[in-house]
Amino acid sequence: MGARSLLLGNPRFLVVWVVGGLTGIVRWLQLLVLGLYAFQITGSPFLVSLVPMLWMLPLALCGPFVGVVADRVSRKALLVGSLVLVLAVSILLALAASATALGFGWVAAASVLGGIFWATDMPVRRRLLGDLADGDLAAAMSLDSATSNATRMAGPVLGGVVLQVFGLSGVFLLSAGVFAACLVAIALTPVPGAARPARSAHFVRELVSGIRFVAGDARLRWVFSITIVFNVFGFPFTSMIPVIGAGQLGLDPAMVGLLGSTEGIGAFIGAIAIAIAVRPRIFAPLYVWGTTAYLVLVGCLGVVSLLVAGPVLSFLAAAGMLLAIGLAGACFSAMQSTLSYLNARPEYRSRVLGVLTLCIGTGPIGFLHVGWLAETFGAPVALIVTASEGLLALLVLWTVGAKYDAPGSGR
Repeated sequence: MGARSLLLGNPRFLVVWVVGGLTGIVRWLQLLVLGLYAFQITGSPFLVSLVPMLWMLPLALCGPFVGVVADRVSRKALLVGSLVLVLAVSILLALAASATALGFGWVAAASVLGGIFWATDMPVRRRLLGDLADGDLAAAMSLDSATSNATRMAGPVLGGVVLQVFGLSGVFLLSAGVFAACLVAIALTPVPGAARPARSAHFVRELVSGIRFVAGDARLRWVFSITIVFNVFGFPFTSMIPVIGAGQLGLDPAMVGLLGSTEGIGAFIGAIAIAIAVRPRIFAPLYVWGTTAYLVLVGCLGVVSLLVAGPVLSFLAAAGMLLAIGLAGACFSAMQSTLSYLNARPEYRSRVLGVLTLCIGTGPIGFLHVGWLAETFGAPVALIVTASEGLLALLVLWTVGAKYDAPGSGR
């Protein structure tokens, strides 16, 4: 606990950590609201699945490039610039939503622009947290992961309530206020991240070198392979929460938000437990078994959603399953950043986290897949099928893929 106390006593670490928490609340708030709003105006599970897909698309397109840029220019400047972008977008959308009913095109544009900001989080803000951790990286990453999971608890509840009471314009007005506060806080805080000398050269060469570094390290290949499985077959289930809540269970926006928050509650509890109790020797097992449990539970949620037995009982059953999914997901999310950071040499860390963002950016494939399945066979069947595919992919990796303890792994 002493190391965590030192971290929380570091004002610069506190600012970067709190900014991550506040922007995380807005991220999950907007994801829930935009998905629910899309279902309200279109009634299409496939279009609902496009909302988080468009959020994640910039991770695939921009992640490695942001990692290289973060090694060449001030990371503080990148964070400030991305906050300016999302602040301007939120103000514009608040004005537009107050003037007219927004169509799906506005929802799609808001999702892409929000995703651009998300793409900077791993190689910029999380890299800053690692740099400010004063040697206690695991505690810093676990604490940030716990906070991220708490935002998944607070964001959907807040989003559902604000959408029901104030409408879409109120959601974006609240977002603008949060982004403005974060922008001021970061602008006034001295944080590390001065660029390397300009002679550090060719952008494309550095981008390729980061990818080659990952490809040449068995441990990182193992970590990133599991990341891809999780983001293609596991995490996309979240796009179906508005469909299950509003379409399957007939809940109002506030109750859909409450349902969505239960996953965040489980993830928060799990992340706190990891930060307090987990030791380095079980980082890798926790990562793979947490991912496995996550996929199994997603399939179970699909089964529970098929067995609708009245709104109250069905809500409680779905909420309990989401709570367990959150606990398993915490094992994945906390260990993903920790293992990636620990297995990268310091001079490669931003680029490695950029490649990690690229792997996370494979999620749009999964969102398209689960959306098509839900449109064709229904959301519960879609969850059962995608979870089964993910478990099969993990089995293939365990049989023929890279191993964390392979000879020559590590640096």
